[in-house]
Amino acid sequence: MRVEGSNIPPNDSQTNRPFSNGSSNGAISPRKNGSSPTTNGSTHSNSNGYTNGTREKPTEPFYGHDREEVTRILIQSLTDLGYDGAARTLSNESGYNLENRAVAKFRRAVLDGDWSEAERTLFGDHVDDTGGGVGLYSNESDITWLKSSRSSPRNSDFKGGLPLSEGANTTELRFWIRQQKYLELLEIRDRQRALQVLRQELQPLQYDETRLHALSSLIMCCEDPDNLRQAAQWDGAQGESRSQLLSELSQSISPSVMIPEHRLAHLLNQVRDNQIANCLYHNSTASPSLYVNHTCDRDDFPLETLTELRDHSDEVWYIDFSPDGSMLATACKDGSVFIYDTKNWSVSQRLLEHDEGACYVAWSPDSQHVITCSQGQDHSAYVWDAKTGHRILDFTQYTYAVTTAAWSPDGTAFVIGSQDAERPLNLYSLQSGQEIYAWAEAKHPGRPNNGFRIQDVAIAADGSRMVAITYDNRVFVYDWLTKQRISEWSMDNTLTCVSISSDGREVLINMNEGRLVLMDAVTGEPLMGYQGLRQTGYVIRSGFGGAGDGCIVSGSEDSHVYIWRRQSGILVEALEAHGPGYVNTVSWNRADPAMFASAGDDHRVRIWSNMTNIRAYSQQLGAVRGMNGIGPIGGNIYMQ
Repeated sequence: MRVEGSNIPPNDSQTNRPFSNGSSNGAISPRKNGSSPTTNGSTHSNSNGYTNGTREKPTEPFYGHDREEVTRILIQSLTDLGYDGAARTLSNESGYNLENRAVAKFRRAVLDGDWSEAERTLFGDHVDDTGGGVGLYSNESDITWLKSSRSSPRNSDFKGGLPLSEGANTTELRFWIRQQKYLELLEIRDRQRALQVLRQELQPLQYDETRLHALSSLIMCCEDPDNLRQAAQWDGAQGESRSQLLSELSQSISPSVMIPEHRLAHLLNQVRDNQIANCLYHNSTASPSLYVNHTCDRDDFPLETLTELRDHSDEVWYIDFSPDGSMLATACKDGSVFIYDTKNWSVSQRLLEHDEGACYVAWSPDSQHVITCSQGQDHSAYVWDAKTGHRILDFTQYTYAVTTAAWSPDGTAFVIGSQDAERPLNLYSLQSGQEIYAWAEAKHPGRPNNGFRIQDVAIAADGSRMVAITYDNRVFVYDWLTKQRISEWSMDNTLTCVSISSDGREVLINMNEGRLVLMDAVTGEPLMGYQGLRQTGYVIRSGFGGAGDGCIVSGSEDSHVYIWRRQSGILVEALEAHGPGYVNTVSWNRADPAMFASAGDDHRVRIWSNMTNIRAYSQQLGAVRGMNGIGPIGGNIYMQ
């Protein structure tokens, strides 16, 4: 399926930062109440070098690692695990403590919402000489244990503020604290004080004007805390926001006094992620064991043909598994759309209303409905009941090809994209079929069609973003809640396909010249490129796949299916699939990581799985007639 496109000079990308105070980088979710025994930071008490006067404490490195760092991290981890007594024992025996009074005071101030105290302690305007540990230190003996290290020079009160990490931006840190203060005042409907914070504390920082404008707009949500939290993408003072803020602030504080939260968990996550990244055939959401080095067997990865579907009589342009994995929809150049039952691979529905060029199908989140799109002469889109095959909504008002569709995360509405510059991107209600919203563009002299034409669109499963690509090589990123465009990028190649990760953070884009790029959904920064596929002038589709979307899979003009590791870009396999001719489309079964499908110009759909599933499928069907285990099973479905 050929596409047309024209190059447009790159424009400056527009970015917008969400209302979170930064990225937690996969941090373990903190406990919900402020009385969590989590402790950060450390001090080193003076010691005479003996434990109970009987044995000299070891001072040599621990297998090449700094002994103090290892011990402090263990103390923190024991606390995170709830073993407070063991943490105190280890601290007493080693002579290393976690918190000095300034760090404890700072943590308590953030968790209690005492923002003036938090700023004073962090930046050194004033530090009260009283106080003590919180959480871990629950009785007088614990406080005595904490105070025993006061004489250590490394346990000073930091009257000049807590020491910050190299490169820490103090303006940014103040902005995060004051932003939290502002949102909490709006949450309790104290509009006057919130405006005072906005005008007298946030604006003078002159930090991130875009976010300031967004914060200002939240004044309109002041009377409804639920709307405020939703609009700000913020869970409120009683949620995780204070703990998340503390975690983010702690990343800018020197680890010599405040160890980043859950440090051992982060280190273990890095070990896990590194093992997964180096395991070519990893395809499981289960975390690898820490006891042994992790590897996966090639036979557990879907690299063998389970079944071929041979019902179509022309090129197959698009395929997609239903979210529950029970059905597979296939769209053909001749206009036909078939729905297969994945239990036995029989055709359950034949949808034959399009004249020609059925180019796209989109499943509703509950797998009950499917949208079919046509770039043929009928320029139409239909919504069907997938179980009965009844057509329930018609969209025939388009004057140009209807190229794509996507469902809202709640399944109550859907977006249709087309080459019609007068109605390129429209949101419709499933219940009524009426238009809810229309995305358009101001007319610009000299720009073709005075607008944009849509090639493809995708909506994140978490409802955060929608991404659309146009025929003039632009990428639009929209906030799904507000429907506003938050980013726009211009590319230097014809765009053919777009997918978005379930969390809305990453976008996968196919381009001509064999380019397949993973990009940051907010900034447009390229994160990874995937090499090997061939794409010159036709629509070749790709997507996320595998357990946890750990893989990238794509068709290619060289008759192969290509699979890469998502994070590393390492090629897993190049599978010969639909020769001679192009592999136009692929789809990974979201309900079964061990299965994906491909389709091409050979009129066939091929189902791929692992050896375990293939053996089970063979047993289910019984003995297969024919030589070498190949023969007709039923109709024109074949087992290989």
